[in-house]
Amino acid sequence: MTAISGGGIGGLACAVALKDHTNIEIDVYEQAVQITEIGAGVTVWPRTWEILKSLGLEKDLSVLLKEPPSNVQKVAFEMRLSDRKKGFTFRKIFTRDGGFCFHRSNLQSALLRQIVSDSSSASSSCSCKIHLSHRLERCEETNDSVKLFFENGYNSSCDMAIGADGIKSVVREYVVSLSDTTGLGGQLIFTGSKAFRGLVTRERFERLFPNHRALVNAVMYNGKSKHIVVYPINGGKLINIAAFISQPEGEGKVFPASHGSRRTKEEMLDAFSGWEPEAIQLLSTIEDPSCWPIQDLHPLKTYTTRRILLLGDAAHAMTPHLGAGAGQAIEDGFVLGYLFSKLIQPSYPDSQSLLHLIKIYDKLRRPFANHLQKNSRKQGYYNELNMPEFDDIHYEGQELDAEQIVALGCALRENWDSWWQDCALKDVEEGLEMLRVQAKM
Repeated sequence: MTAISGGGIGGLACAVALKDHTNIEIDVYEQAVQITEIGAGVTVWPRTWEILKSLGLEKDLSVLLKEPPSNVQKVAFEMRLSDRKKGFTFRKIFTRDGGFCFHRSNLQSALLRQIVSDSSSASSSCSCKIHLSHRLERCEETNDSVKLFFENGYNSSCDMAIGADGIKSVVREYVVSLSDTTGLGGQLIFTGSKAFRGLVTRERFERLFPNHRALVNAVMYNGKSKHIVVYPINGGKLINIAAFISQPEGEGKVFPASHGSRRTKEEMLDAFSGWEPEAIQLLSTIEDPSCWPIQDLHPLKTYTTRRILLLGDAAHAMTPHLGAGAGQAIEDGFVLGYLFSKLIQPSYPDSQSLLHLIKIYDKLRRPFANHLQKNSRKQGYYNELNMPEFDDIHYEGQELDAEQIVALGCALRENWDSWWQDCALKDVEEGLEMLRVQAKM
C-alpha cells in the first residue's frame, strides 16, 4: 500500500501517475474537509504541459484555455522597466503557446476527476481512496513499513509514504530529523519579499482600460526592489495580478509559515506611486488585495528515507519567480510513476525493488528541483535589480546603462531557456542511463 499525505496539486498528480499500475493500493490523506485549492493563477510551461497530456488531462484542461494549443511560439512575457513615469519594454520571451495559465482550483479539479472517474469504473484496476479530514500528526518508519498517525485518532500503515503535505510538511520534519545535522535543513526561509495578489474580471478590466497591454500579453513590470506580474487565466476571463515588494535586508530570516492577510488598495498603490501609469492602472483594479510573505526552503540534502519520499513544496518549496513550483510538483509525481513502470514488476512490488526505486527518485529529482529552486530566487533578484550588476542602482527610476539592460536579458535566457521547454521524460531516461553506467564503473 502507498500512502500520500496531501491532496493538493502535487499529491493528486502523484496519485494520477500511479493509479494505472497494477496491484498498487493508493490512499490519499487530506487534512481539509473537502479538496480545494487556495491561491489564484498558476502557469504551466511546455515541459509540464507534455506531462499533463501524458497523464490524460489534455482534453479537460484545453477547454480552459483562451485558444486551443497550437505548438506555435508565442509571447510568454513582455518584460518592462517600469519604476519610472516612462517605462519601456526591454525584452519579450517566447515559448510554445506562450505557456498555459489556469486557476489553481481548476487544475486541481481536473486531477481529481482523473482519480474519481477511474476509481469508480468497474473495468479499472485503479485502487485509490481519498480520506478527508485527516491531518497528519507524525509518522514512524521501520524496516518493513511506515506508520502514520493522524490528529483525529486514526492510524495507518503502508509500504511507502509520500509527503505531499506542502510547505509546512510534517513528513519533511521526519525526513530531515534523520538526514540533516546542520539544523538548517527543512527550515522555512523568508526571502525578504511579500506579494499583493488579486483577481480582476477581464470584462471589468477592459471596460476601465480598453487599450491596456495586459489584455494582449502576459507582462512583467520590473523595478528597484519591486515587480508586478500579470497574466490571464480561465480562458482569459480573469486577470491574475501579483505585485512584489522586497526588503533585501530581511532575506534569510527563519520565518514561520503564514497565511495571507487582507490589505488596503491604498497601501498597495502607495508602494508603487512613482511607477509608469499603466502599472498603476493595473493595480487600481484590485479592490481587496491579499498580501503574502514569500518563502522557500533551505535546500534539502535528501528527499527520501528508506520508505518515505517527499514531493512538491514539501521537498523544494520555491519562490514564484520562474513559475515553476506547481510544474515541479507535477513532475515529481510523473517521475515516480515512470519509475514504477520501469523498475517494479507488474505483480505486487517486492521490498528491495521499492527501496531501490525510492533511492533513484532522489537521485533524479533532487538535483534538478533544487537547481530550479536556486534559480527561481536568483531570477527574483534580477527582476528587482538586486544583483551585483546593479550595485549602482539605489533608487527607483535610475537609468540603466546598455550593459545592465543586456544583463537583464541574459538572466532571462540563463534562468528560463535551459529547462522550461525541455522534455521531462527525455531527462529522466538520460538520468537513468547515467545511473546504469555509474553502477557498472
